[in-house]
Amino acid sequence: MTNCRSPRTVLALMALRSAALLSRRLGRGSGSIIGGRVALLLCPSLIERLGHEMTVVLVSGTNGKTTTTRLLVEALGGTDRVATSTTGSNMPAGIVTAIARRVGGQTLSTAVLEVDEAYLPLLIDQLSPAAVVLLNLSRDQLDRIGEVRMIAHRWREALANSEAMVVANADDPLVVYAAGEARWTTFVGAGNHWREDAFHCPRCDGRISFSKDRWSCSCGFARPNVIADYREGELRMADGRSLPINSQLPGEFNRENLAIAAIAATVIGEPLTLAIERMEGLAEVAGRFSVHQIGEQTVRLMLAKNPAGWTSLLELACESEATLLLAINARVADGHDPSWLFDVPFELLAGRHLVTSGERRFDLGVRLRHAGLPHEIGAILPQHTLGAITDTHIDIIANYTAFQDLRRALVQRQTTVTPAPLPQGGPEESRVRSREGDARSPLQIVVVYPELLGTYGDSGNAAVLVNRARWRGIDAELVEAHLGDPLPRDGAIYLLGGGEDGPQVRATEELRSEGFGSILASGTVVFAVCAGYQILGHTFPAADGQLREGLGILDVTTVRPVAPRAVGEIAGECRIDGIGVLTGFENHASHTILGAGVEPLMNLSAGIGNGASSTDGAISGHVIGSYLHGPALARNPALADYLLSLATGRTIPPLRDLEEQSLRHERLSAAGLPNVDALVPQPEVTGSRG
Repeated sequence: MTNCRSPRTVLALMALRSAALLSRRLGRGSGSIIGGRVALLLCPSLIERLGHEMTVVLVSGTNGKTTTTRLLVEALGGTDRVATSTTGSNMPAGIVTAIARRVGGQTLSTAVLEVDEAYLPLLIDQLSPAAVVLLNLSRDQLDRIGEVRMIAHRWREALANSEAMVVANADDPLVVYAAGEARWTTFVGAGNHWREDAFHCPRCDGRISFSKDRWSCSCGFARPNVIADYREGELRMADGRSLPINSQLPGEFNRENLAIAAIAATVIGEPLTLAIERMEGLAEVAGRFSVHQIGEQTVRLMLAKNPAGWTSLLELACESEATLLLAINARVADGHDPSWLFDVPFELLAGRHLVTSGERRFDLGVRLRHAGLPHEIGAILPQHTLGAITDTHIDIIANYTAFQDLRRALVQRQTTVTPAPLPQGGPEESRVRSREGDARSPLQIVVVYPELLGTYGDSGNAAVLVNRARWRGIDAELVEAHLGDPLPRDGAIYLLGGGEDGPQVRATEELRSEGFGSILASGTVVFAVCAGYQILGHTFPAADGQLREGLGILDVTTVRPVAPRAVGEIAGECRIDGIGVLTGFENHASHTILGAGVEPLMNLSAGIGNGASSTDGAISGHVIGSYLHGPALARNPALADYLLSLATGRTIPPLRDLEEQSLRHERLSAAGLPNVDALVPQPEVTGSRG
């Protein structure tokens, strides 16, 4: 092992502390990131050099890792005894700053480090940890981190070569799979309230079945035996003991975090009861659940970053009657694609006073409109929006960068009052026309295999179609076609979304066995996105790079080129008359080659789309494929209305889509395109091609 106090190490540590100090004095932040970056530039092996002197515990997962890390630090004696990042910095630059921290001039001998999911394999290799705590895995920042099963596979490979004791959540199948090759594993029942990413078995591609406290697949992959189970306020040990779990942090999910942290503490040698006692007094973590008094307003601040986290916090918020300020950004640390908003059950908030804010407040406003929830559209900065709310009790749920910006403003008490009234948004219920006496059956909008093709929020396209039909008095119903159930034969519109490689192959096999091609009688409409688009073609690449046979419904062939993944905003002129410019977000690693039997959906002005042809998507009759996420139909209401016109055979009158047009204006500007149609009334749409 390289000497930890070599001249290069000493120089790097001096540079780290100097850069951090300068950052603080200039008011640019804590300096933990810039200091770490400078130190690693001077000594790339600094993490290994410092970490190998310490007993290191790594904590990772999609949700709860900052809180669980801080809880475990408290269990082991607090920040005076344990090195950790108090700011939640969980990538190498922040981690090297954490392990370099000194107390009373002395370097600490134990470190508990929160680690970003994508960096966990690297940090396991660099730090040779004594223990690794695995919490959960679900979709989050898909444009940066990648798909969930990809992360699980990488974790599994890294842990197979590690001597670390793994403390893993037995209630999450993907976590159990990731820990499956580890040499030393302790399983804890620590809850898993989000199952939408775990229906598909990572071992055999089968379907996982869930009961109240168990899960299993027909291949034998099942919930393992546990050393402890957290249930309803108690930690029930395998030896028969039952210990009460109390926490000042709100929510059942935080008591679950405390439970797994307690077992992790025992792995490091702390007595269980002492560890629990130390953790129960923690009331906030890095600003999460902090309460601020701003004049006469009492403001509670909460952080959620993805569908699973938002779902948990919405359930918690339902316990209060406070006004809800919801803030969304889409910077690098947040993930650039907020399509996942349509995976969050905002419908839980019926009857609440809702206000949106953040750089992507219009995405959120469109989502709330389709949830049937009246709301107000605030300013970009949440602290400015807060000043325009007159209510005295406010809960704020924000994603990462919106949370951090607002937290700094609240701590400094620099809230700016915005005198202008907040514009109203909401559902179209007042404009719905009655269809009394209309004996026609409802227009069926079928979402095909959402558990396989629902990773990227594309199921939101169904909500858009159903609502836009109902707002015009057209009777419509949303039908979810789940794996294992017969595929509906009489749908008017079938929707296929994006999914991971394994589920994509499984969906293709199921659709072939169901005779999906024969279902598509004359007039049946199909809109397929990303993986769903590829499935409709002749072939597409699987995870192993081998081409798999598609359904052959569209005359397209998809290949995997030697090229960077296509991730980012995508926009261009639609080839369907009257639609105009389409906008969306793409996230794929393939090129699609169009045959003579189709034509492109649009000519690109921004993005990759099909690849070298500077086009995106394909059209053949009533079947349309595309790489547009967003969801596509939420961003492009004219395209949604075109699909409805095809399905109904009628002219579709325009709606007053002010929120959608504001969103389009914002997204077209982000793609570098002029404001071609924002806030301009849209013409009637007919189901014909020019």
